[in-house]
Amino acid sequence: MAVMVSFPQRRQIYDPIRKKWIDALPEEVVRQKILSHLVNQLGYPPHAVVIEKKLSELPLVLGERVPSRRIDILCLESATFRPLLLIECKAVPLQEKMFAQALGYNAYIKAPLICLANDEGFLLRWENDSSIKERNQLPTYESLKNSQ
Repeated sequence: MAVMVSFPQRRQIYDPIRKKWIDALPEEVVRQKILSHLVNQLGYPPHAVVIEKKLSELPLVLGERVPSRRIDILCLESATFRPLLLIECKAVPLQEKMFAQALGYNAYIKAPLICLANDEGFLLRWENDSSIKERNQLPTYESLKNSQ
């Protein structure tokens, strides 16, 4: 995955994981910056990153009755595809009350780490710990994979 590429004349940004041009809406710009960081700096394998999928389209919840909602980013372990990290992207200042949306998704996904992200940083919450930590960095793929 290379650096983020945009097409300013059409106000679009290229998503190298989905392999298509996407409208460069504020939340999409945040999502693409995070994806680039995850893959290029933190070692997350692109084939194990799920972007903008309906809950019902995720193999780990097939057959379950799930709300008609879309996740922003889900990072999976590359060999077993078990959930590691669920990220909800925002183009606004982060607030703890925004975790309700991600926690609702995670009731089905069961990722051990949940993140709210914007251009300023991250709010992290481990599924087994209700405290919320403000961070300017996410864990590397290897450290998260090996912590589970």
